[in-house]
Amino acid sequence: MTPGIEGEKVRLRRFERADAEIYRGFVNDPEVARRIDRSGTVTAEEHAVWYEALVSSASAEVFAVEEKSSGSFIGLVWLYGIEPRHARAEVRIVLGREHGKGCGTEALRLLVRHALETRKLEKLWADVLAFNQAAARAFEKAGFEREGLLRSDRAFGDSRTDVIRLGLVNPARAGH
Repeated sequence: MTPGIEGEKVRLRRFERADAEIYRGFVNDPEVARRIDRSGTVTAEEHAVWYEALVSSASAEVFAVEEKSSGSFIGLVWLYGIEPRHARAEVRIVLGREHGKGCGTEALRLLVRHALETRKLEKLWADVLAFNQAAARAFEKAGFEREGLLRSDRAFGDSRTDVIRLGLVNPARAGH
């Protein structure tokens, strides 16, 4: 795990067990759960299994997002499904608070820089529920482009919702 990665507003650091219970509170919040397509309450036992699997996975690299001014844990950003052969990974982010302050965008920019420069990845991608335009904008501000729309991709209550597919190709290698 890389030591802390510093930005102006946030610091990315190791995701610790103490953060996990705070994060469980975030994903159990109805508004956060809606934005991340989470159904049902996450129990402490389920969360402990998820935490251990995530932090021990060879195909994931997860960072706690800490607001620098307060030192508060505000969420996670991570590379998921890292594929060394194809030099690509999915990017995921979940913040429990600090919306509209640029913390998510900065966390994404820091993770992108780490993924491209340190991990030497060539392609990053993310899926965002179409109604979550704030998340889509944060990814776009971090350098991602809309690559497509997955129509009616997810069941959402009694209906279905589209998913925006965003991608970023390492600009140093684009076109190679």
